[in-house]
Amino acid sequence: MSAPVGLRFGPIALRVEAPGLHPLLAPYLADVAADARRVVVAVAAALPPETPAATAEVGFALVAHPDHDAVTLRGDPARPTPWLAAFCEIVARDAPTRGALLIHAGAVTVAGGVALLVAAPGVGKTTAVRAAGARAFASNAVLVDGAAAGALVRAMPFTREPAPELESTAALPLAALAYVRRAEAPTVEWIKGSAATMLLMPHVTRPRGDDPHARARTLLALALGGAAPALRLGLPWGPGYLGALDAALHPTTIPV
Repeated sequence: MSAPVGLRFGPIALRVEAPGLHPLLAPYLADVAADARRVVVAVAAALPPETPAATAEVGFALVAHPDHDAVTLRGDPARPTPWLAAFCEIVARDAPTRGALLIHAGAVTVAGGVALLVAAPGVGKTTAVRAAGARAFASNAVLVDGAAAGALVRAMPFTREPAPELESTAALPLAALAYVRRAEAPTVEWIKGSAATMLLMPHVTRPRGDDPHARARTLLALALGGAAPALRLGLPWGPGYLGALDAALHPTTIPV
């Protein structure tokens, strides 16, 4: 077991004891904070028999104890998916205790900060982010710190198909919530805050099984839905949607 290392995902600080650390987590290394949650990671040929099927399929087991989390990774420790999925589970679970939410969304930079690209799996969030070139911010997951105007957005590495080249290390303000669908041409339709909240809720990442912070998570999501301009965005293949998004977010065109 290597010496403990610190990981920080926005306001979530962890003290990790592991036989090494996957390189994809290196950008999140930090000093070990005094209030960091202890996480003990082990690698084994097989997972404990009581491991839930949902996490066993991905290749990890997570057991929460009062004073630490115990993570078991199955098989080759060079595989990124079990590492990322296990830490995703921890961050998703604990984010509401720090006033944050983990959201399944891509993100691109716009004037004033970051626009989240929120959509069902398979619509093409990662493809759209890749098409944004230098404006790519997050491929698949973001941590939103706060639920009011000026909430900070950070890219998270939590995806089964890692794309580290698309993950920014910056923390930028939330500028817009864009609910995207495939379309032949880019289109924009503004959404009221109440409808934006309903659309956002299914994309807020929750832990598997019991959610110890369900009420706090729901209240944060309700507030976040009205914290930034929200719109439906028609998403063509390629980078063409960025022009429509930029035009819509110009201050003179945002409806009062």
